[in-house]
Amino acid sequence: MNRINFNFLNSFIEDDKAQGSVELILIIGGIIVIILLVVSMYKSYLLDLASEIDSNEIKTLNNSFNDIASKFG
Repeated sequence: MNRINFNFLNSFIEDDKAQGSVELILIIGGIIVIILLVVSMYKSYLLDLASEIDSNEIKTLNNSFNDIASKFG
């Protein structure tokens, strides 16, 4: 009669020492994937917003310099 030894299989199934670490890595990886998807979807919007902010800041800075120059000129 052949007996199958399930001790090795049971010890393999019950070994969950790294389960918490793997779950944490999967959660962090999922969050990173979601962030990358959102950034890629709004990439053009973010680039346009950045150029608009830069343009407005430059205009304001130039106006300030012109005001200062007019006081000294």
